[in-house]
Amino acid sequence: MDILKCIIIDDEKMARNSLKLLLESYCSQIEVVGEGWDKLSIQKLFKEHKPDIVFLDIQLGNSTIFDIIPDLGNMSFKIIFISAHDDYAIKGYKYDAIDYLLKPLDPLKLKEAVSKARQQIKKETASKNNVHENLKNLYGLRESPKIVLSDSRGLHVIKIEDIMYCIAEGNYTSIILNGLPQMVVSKNLKFFEEKLTQPNFFRTHKSNLINIHYLKLLSNDDGGHIVMSDGKTLSISRDKKRELLKHI
Repeated sequence: MDILKCIIIDDEKMARNSLKLLLESYCSQIEVVGEGWDKLSIQKLFKEHKPDIVFLDIQLGNSTIFDIIPDLGNMSFKIIFISAHDDYAIKGYKYDAIDYLLKPLDPLKLKEAVSKARQQIKKETASKNNVHENLKNLYGLRESPKIVLSDSRGLHVIKIEDIMYCIAEGNYTSIILNGLPQMVVSKNLKFFEEKLTQPNFFRTHKSNLINIHYLKLLSNDDGGHIVMSDGKTLSISRDKKRELLKHI
């Protein structure tokens, strides 16, 4: 996991320096990005940084951190409370705190609290990534696969979803594309049948390979033909028609 950014909030400079030394010694994957000691400095900190972990002292002068927390908005960071008193422990855990450590700090307990925060962050990050990936799959937001084709003009990087159909021309194949100029490629149709293995591609005839997303009409005539979305009529055998119906 990457370095975790943290903020230290304590009204005593010596306490802040002590915590920084402990983090450097026992929690090497923690970076202190800022320090706060009163309401103004704390508000400024949270405008400038998005920390992963915040170490919060409870007593800040004549007020407590609980007087300031409501003004911090969306608290997506992990909280580790640090205090010289255990009076506020129950209230602290209401904020879903990772831990409530007492001063003077025990280095091993500090290390354990940071480790706990790291595990939670790791778990939540994995969960978010899974949700994002599932949404991409659900709404078809995956990047479209591509194929590189060569013709007399040069090399073309083509989205496979843009291939409407392929027509055999001896040892050549005509590639009809959606919204793009037709291409003639020096590969036979068998090559494209083996390359375009997605379920939406179907060999309707020895001379045709179609993308069924662009299929407009499957004729009932005995002769057997299909019509593509660009109006092109292509042949299809009776056996292939039955197979195509099952495929669709």
